[in-house]
Amino acid sequence: MKKPAWLKLWLPVCLCFTLYAFSLPSSYGAQKTDTAQADKDKKAIIKRARDAYYSLRKLGLVKFEASITPNWEITLKDQIKSDPSSAQASLKLLNGLHFAMDLGADGNVKVTHHTDVAPANEQMAAGFNQIYGGMEQAVSGFFASWSIFMLTSPFPEVESEYKIEEIGGEYRLSYKEGNADIVTSMTRDLAITEIKVSTSAFSSSLKPILKKGPQGFVLSGYNGDYAATSGSGTVQLKAQIDYQEVEGLQLLHTVSLDSVYDGSPNQMELTFADYQVKHQ
Repeated sequence: MKKPAWLKLWLPVCLCFTLYAFSLPSSYGAQKTDTAQADKDKKAIIKRARDAYYSLRKLGLVKFEASITPNWEITLKDQIKSDPSSAQASLKLLNGLHFAMDLGADGNVKVTHHTDVAPANEQMAAGFNQIYGGMEQAVSGFFASWSIFMLTSPFPEVESEYKIEEIGGEYRLSYKEGNADIVTSMTRDLAITEIKVSTSAFSSSLKPILKKGPQGFVLSGYNGDYAATSGSGTVQLKAQIDYQEVEGLQLLHTVSLDSVYDGSPNQMELTFADYQVKHQ
């Protein structure tokens, strides 16, 4: 059965998020070492690095809920140019879909949804279900990267096993997590310039864009690349992140993304609002 145009345009965006989420470790806490021979200097560097980044958890965030509004005009901009009347019908349909999210105390993200009107037929119902699943994957994939910088820490625990070298005036931090080899490059003032993750299945790179504020570095965007070792699944992703202050915390306002999946470009923009925040 032929997919509607609006559905064909949306699904590659979600797939980009899903693949890129798999390119980063689920947790940046490396395994504990069984010895007490770790070098004091490298421990001091990691401690300073962990303290140099904005952390919602350290500022007392337990969980939050928010609404999510996609800007469908950005996603469908090419269709709007080529077939305006069809695009307007698609926009009317898509703007009737409403999304919300819940970031739990465990860091997991749950996405919920509802519609203004029930789907008119089985094909539309199947299309809606694909969009719902795609939105859940897209939001979860984004938060897999965002949470490392803003919720927890992009660095291993101080008392874990890792190696730090000084190369070309920068620090290079390397360690393993499961079957993944992780290499983080950062400046002498502890700003991360790149995180590389490699396994037998893929290699990936994330270059964060950081802004230094009074409470540490804040993630304002990133450029990412993902490549499967074999077969298809090459992703380039550029993210721009804007924040709003909610109950004294820097929380998401808009997330804009340009992605290319195996040569096919896509764009999307999400707006977060209606926050309900729980503090410690």
